[in-house]
Amino acid sequence: MSHSHIPPELITNILSHLPVKSLARFLCVSRQWYDLISDSGFIKKHLNRSVETNRDRTIILLEHDGSHCGNGFSFNFDDDEDQFCNAVKMYPPLQHCDILDCCDGLVCLLKGREEVVIWNPLLRKYRKLPSEKPKGVPDFWLSQFAFCHDHQNDDYKVLRLFQYNDLPIEIKVYSLKSQRWKKVEEPWPNKEICHWESASFNGVVHWLVSDFGVLDKESLLAFDLASEKFKLYTTPVSPDVDQETRLEALGGYLCFVVNVYGEYNDVWVMKEYGVESSWTQIYKIEKVAVPWDFEYYKPLMFSKNRKKVLLEEHWNSNPFPIEYDVEKIHSKNLIWYDIEKKQGKRVQNWSFPDAFRTATCIGSLLLLDGDSVIDPWQRNASPSEGLNLLLKAVDELENEMLEG
Repeated sequence: MSHSHIPPELITNILSHLPVKSLARFLCVSRQWYDLISDSGFIKKHLNRSVETNRDRTIILLEHDGSHCGNGFSFNFDDDEDQFCNAVKMYPPLQHCDILDCCDGLVCLLKGREEVVIWNPLLRKYRKLPSEKPKGVPDFWLSQFAFCHDHQNDDYKVLRLFQYNDLPIEIKVYSLKSQRWKKVEEPWPNKEICHWESASFNGVVHWLVSDFGVLDKESLLAFDLASEKFKLYTTPVSPDVDQETRLEALGGYLCFVVNVYGEYNDVWVMKEYGVESSWTQIYKIEKVAVPWDFEYYKPLMFSKNRKKVLLEEHWNSNPFPIEYDVEKIHSKNLIWYDIEKKQGKRVQNWSFPDAFRTATCIGSLLLLDGDSVIDPWQRNASPSEGLNLLLKAVDELENEMLEG
């Protein structure tokens, strides 16, 4: 029976269960399949299923050492194995860049102080944002970015803070849907940013702030990308001179981390978003839990049974402005921390780079219409090499269909 006799809704349902790599290949099956797979409704359906099932769970490692800054590696995993599969080399659309954030399979990259790219590493597609470099401003200025999904408008947005001397902070937002920057009219509150690193969650960007010159009264400042309004929340722990506090996103929660160098990482989540009384401590990593010295552990994701959390170990945990030395600020290991047993174990994998930053991804067809990332060695490929690549892809597709 040909596929023309299969009900369209059944074809849609079957295709929505497939991984990104297969769907990218099936775009060339027919015009009908191309229109279906590239339809915004199907892309959203496929993404929702990926979120529910953790399909195509992939970790991107962006290498940060002095000689190979910018090389990318990826590995996918289906369970909570201590030994991940070998990392596969990949090429990001920017070199000498850093990972800003990730959301729904998209990774936001930054190069310098103004070059921003939104990248789908599984599709190898990207979109470069138009430059927003301030005009008529000297070189000494600070800029900070955040990346998040605006659920209300179903739009992916990049937020940019710009500050020069003692002038008020300027806020602009880039919309992936409209493909343009917009200045936010809502003024920045009379607050000082304690850490120039934000946490994006639930369509809201968050910072730790305080009254000017009063660092012992820390608050959580939230900016809603849909309403473009600010709101203040209390934190679960009062600041202390000996501790460092950070914001992260973990397992569907806004996460507050208290770090005391070499002693412990204390981790809280806001169980019910927006409700300050719902702050709950979920784990605490103490010095006896790991047989090595540590500074800061960035939580990446829970295991499927939520009994473990995957952590990114940082050599230098101090928050940094946009001008930083990528050779000094990076991580060197991934760690599984067992919450019940209160034990940490490093992930041993010789295919990982020595120093890296990470992004976690799931299967997503977002940016299917973006520009293609071309590997450097393919840019100089001869026509005969291009034909060999095409024949190899056809062979792989035939083998995949036979195995299925």
